Amino acid sequence: MSLDVTEEGAGSGGSLEHVAAVVVTHRRRRLATEVVRNLIAVEGFAPEHVVLVVNCDGGLDDPVLEAAIRTIRLKENLGPAGGFREGMAAALEGRDIDWVYLCEDDIGLFDLPSPRVARVLQLAAAWPSGGEPLGAIVAYGRRFGRHSGGTDAFVPPADGPEALLPVDVAAWGATLLARTVVDAGVLPDDRWFFGYEDFDFFLNLQKAGFALVVDRLSAVAVGAQMTSAGRDRAFATARPTDAEEAWRAYYVARNFIEVARLHGDARWVGWHLVYSARRAQLAASGAERWATVRGLWDGFRGRLGPNPRYLRDTGEWDAPAAETGTSGPGEGDAAR
Repeated sequence: MSLDVTEEGAGSGGSLEHVAAVVVTHRRRRLATEVVRNLIAVEGFAPEHVVLVVNCDGGLDDPVLEAAIRTIRLKENLGPAGGFREGMAAALEGRDIDWVYLCEDDIGLFDLPSPRVARVLQLAAAWPSGGEPLGAIVAYGRRFGRHSGGTDAFVPPADGPEALLPVDVAAWGATLLARTVVDAGVLPDDRWFFGYEDFDFFLNLQKAGFALVVDRLSAVAVGAQMTSAGRDRAFATARPTDAEEAWRAYYVARNFIEVARLHGDARWVGWHLVYSARRAQLAASGAERWATVRGLWDGFRGRLGPNPRYLRDTGEWDAPAAETGTSGPGEGDAAR
């Protein structure tokens, strides 16, 4: 493949000279390859400014592309928290980098404006001085409810006057992170492994005095995909949906108790128990129901880190349904 930057990426108006991109992947070679290709060909990143963190298993399905970027292969799966922590360190070490663009390996499944990074950099440059320093610009964010600790997707009106709006928390998604946040010692905590590790990071970012904002154009573009049904539609032909990954329920149940302990109060725990009971009642399988119960038990015991019983076995389908005529896993998925 050609690594040349397209006119669309090169002409988007913002310099990426001092920006690095980090993609964290685990068992999603095809999806990660699409994200990396987009970063180079559309967004305009130089290949040497792209860092791929392979969480033990995976990589790219294009060896030429993988050789053109910096690839870090971890000996064990550290989860998103550990993966992004390693990626941030690699992207910033010995480089004149002011911003790091953090990307999950399935972010290409969402309808984000593309190219995006140069436009968001221009918004960052216009951030007013004298107030909170800008810490991160996320692609989609959430705001807390009044008492429960639960969050709702924040989708702003399309025609509002402000290009950047405050949010309380966010998924990693596609986040432009200021180097000053890392220099201040705010890093992902790999004890979380998976589940709410992103919430914890963004809450700590704000506690350190930085602003967390979402850019309006991106939030509006993916608004319909921020519901459970919308996520399912985005994922269904490319990777297992959340309901098809029963193991996720364990970390959702377990780690929110730690969120409440660090960032909330006892009311959050009470509501979490109510929500968890409802999730167990509506669970798609006995495995998901048991994962929720086990997660609560371990959460109250203060356990964090990976649980060998609850890990990803299938990261992506072999090919999208549009290419194969199927909507499920292809032959060989069980072995991955």
